[in-house]
Amino acid sequence: MVADSEPFRQLGAGGLLSYTPPLMTKQPIEFLRDTFPKLFIRGVGVLESRAAGGDERAQRILADVKGVTGAVRLEVDDHPPIVLSGKAGLLTSGNEPEEGVPLKATAKIPGDAVELLLGSALRSGALEDDEVAVGAAQTASKRFEDALAGQSLSFVATVRNVPELGDVILRVAFNVPEVPAEPGFTTELQFSDLEAVRHGELTVQELFLGGKLKMEGDYSLALQISMQLLTNPL
Repeated sequence: MVADSEPFRQLGAGGLLSYTPPLMTKQPIEFLRDTFPKLFIRGVGVLESRAAGGDERAQRILADVKGVTGAVRLEVDDHPPIVLSGKAGLLTSGNEPEEGVPLKATAKIPGDAVELLLGSALRSGALEDDEVAVGAAQTASKRFEDALAGQSLSFVATVRNVPELGDVILRVAFNVPEVPAEPGFTTELQFSDLEAVRHGELTVQELFLGGKLKMEGDYSLALQISMQLLTNPL
């Protein structure tokens, strides 16, 4: 599952954003369990409408999203994990993957970072934007799955000097049952540089080539997949 939508990226480092009318929450657990699946499904609905109207890019994105059958386990601080199961464009939440849906990713995310991002999104009204819903749907990507080809990939990402939070650390792993104690590689960047990417002032390639995106360990697979997806956009 991976986000590949400009409006979604514009919301910042947290790709996990949501919409539920009329009640919304910035509490990470409630958001992930109840609200994000609804936003995801709404995004699929937007894509279906556009695809039916002849939008070829929407047709390609819709096929990419609906082609995924897999689950992700999310651990927020010390709370029990939440499992999101995706299949054929639907997304459900629970304590375990849905029957017939394999676990394909795990992540450990700090609740205070999610809460801060959600609060900002709620204040701005960004969660009511159809493009944000489409971005949520694009967190499921068959292209990414195919590029990964069942190989294991794990990393720790650190965003330095986030306002109000300091350093934010995310731990992510694909095709392994849990996030390993020792990741395959680590990466870090400054929050200010991440914001520059968000505002279109820098590209991810410029971050990497300019030494602003620091990486250590075996990141060859991640680099290969990134280049494959960036050079062949939908």
